[in-house]
Amino acid sequence: MHPDLHRYLDGDLADDELDADLRADAEVWDAILAEVAVLREDRAPEWLETRVMAALPAAPEPPLWRRLAAWLLEPREIRVRPVVGLVGAVAVLLLLVLPTADPTVERGPAPAPLAAATQTVAVDAAPVVYVQFVFSGEARSVALAGDFNGWDPDRHVLRDPDGDGVWTGLFALPPGLHKYMYLVDGERWVTDPRAERYVDDGFGMRNALISIAAPAGRAS
Repeated sequence: MHPDLHRYLDGDLADDELDADLRADAEVWDAILAEVAVLREDRAPEWLETRVMAALPAAPEPPLWRRLAAWLLEPREIRVRPVVGLVGAVAVLLLLVLPTADPTVERGPAPAPLAAATQTVAVDAAPVVYVQFVFSGEARSVALAGDFNGWDPDRHVLRDPDGDGVWTGLFALPPGLHKYMYLVDGERWVTDPRAERYVDDGFGMRNALISIAAPAGRAS
């Protein structure tokens, strides 16, 4: 398209500013634009939408299982009279509270009082002293065995909760002089390097010794 004709159609030039050839082209474009303007004013009749919708085929009805699933899963509002809800709540409460046992069945003996089953600590129990044991080293398990527990390592097990290689245990021991050793990984006996004293165990190793004094006011 000629630039002057383009400017004419944009409204930047008047028709008398065009030469004879461009003025003829401008008349053709004016006629086309006039027809477009008329078409733009035409509208479809109001009844056309109704007729088109009526001519469309009806949507197929969903199968029975789909309708049943929708009925079960879709939330629905259920209205209940207050008196009906109150009666239902009372009925549930009675079922939970009332005993269900058969009254004709003979009951067994009543359980013994809790006080009778509770073990009491003897007043003259032997005194104990709590001792902190520490073992440092890489290990999967560390246990303490000595004459105070019959050399049974399962009774005194040390712990390393943070995995830093420091195993500790706080145990109650009776007053006196005791021999002990550490059992590492369930197979290796290790003498405590922090012990106060040592004594030969008769098998080529040394037992650690610990002296525990009786608590104040108690004889060992």
